[in-house]
Amino acid sequence: MSDYAPRMIRFVRASVDVASERCTAEVEVESPGLGSFVGSAQGGISEADQLRAVARATADALSDAFEAQNATVRVIGVQVVDAVPHNAVMVTIAASKGTHSRTLRGICDGGTHDTPTATALAVLNATNRFLSRR
Repeated sequence: MSDYAPRMIRFVRASVDVASERCTAEVEVESPGLGSFVGSAQGGISEADQLRAVARATADALSDAFEAQNATVRVIGVQVVDAVPHNAVMVTIAASKGTHSRTLRGICDGGTHDTPTATALAVLNATNRFLSRR
């Protein structure tokens, strides 16, 4: 029997708005039976700063979604990597749930998604199994 429940979090949307040397990222995820959770974060206007803001917004939404289980998600790093034929977004995450902590990595193909969506999905790919563990 598996230690994992079915995926509890579903990606809804990710967006980045840039204005006056700052960006605001917003990510929405959904948990069946619990509703939607929206995370937001601000950053600079470079692509790297925008992706880091999206990753932090995703981590905030996940931390809110799993708050009852004493879970937190923190972004360590975000990088766009050359993965022929498309770029991919890779994230490194520090996650804790109860008394368990792990460093996790996730990746998402940037060629099939816009970059903010790929970043949010990379965070979800990194955390889904760990956070869904019973």
